[in-house]
Amino acid sequence: MISRKNASISKFIIHKVGNKFNDTKNAFSEKIVDFDEASYELMLPFLLRPFGTAVQSYRFNHHSNIALNEINSYSSQIFNEDDAFIEVSKHIVTHLFEQSNSSQIKTGDVLIVLFEGIEYQEITTNAIGIFKIENKVDFFQTYLDDNESFDVVIQKGISTKRIDKGCLILNTSDTEGTVVLSVDNNNYDAQYWIKNFLSVKLADDYNSHTQNY
Repeated sequence: MISRKNASISKFIIHKVGNKFNDTKNAFSEKIVDFDEASYELMLPFLLRPFGTAVQSYRFNHHSNIALNEINSYSSQIFNEDDAFIEVSKHIVTHLFEQSNSSQIKTGDVLIVLFEGIEYQEITTNAIGIFKIENKVDFFQTYLDDNESFDVVIQKGISTKRIDKGCLILNTSDTEGTVVLSVDNNNYDAQYWIKNFLSVKLADDYNSHTQNY
């Protein structure tokens, strides 16, 4: 689990991921988000809250060479190359797209975030967050119409209650490798997020042993 009391968002970009099985395409942003104060104050805890209670941690996995794990490679680029964030974030979404091998894999918004000030086991570090928003909720929006009277329409937006899928890749490692935390609250395909996209395995630590017994 992490502490977010000193955390901040350094970079934030939104893309959309399609589904190759359904022939829906990706859509990419070219600029990072410039938050207003109210949006930022709501977004930061929304993204990090799930990891404050995450007791399991993961490590990147690959059958031959861990350097060939795509997300491991992309996260290293973002950590080490300041100007790489936007382009590498597109590669991450493309890799996610390539895992959509059935019609049940949902399209959605993909938020890729560089955090600073993440506290994990007495270490303060930066981290990369990858979040997929698969479900949107209806809400009422009031507006002033052409007759200068107020009206109401239904619009769809992201719920602030929970993240559908997300991971936090910490810029720190132990003897097993880079520390990865993950949440999946819309687990319709157990292989899609953890195994196919992230390609991670449970860390061989105390919490993992507790979970297995």
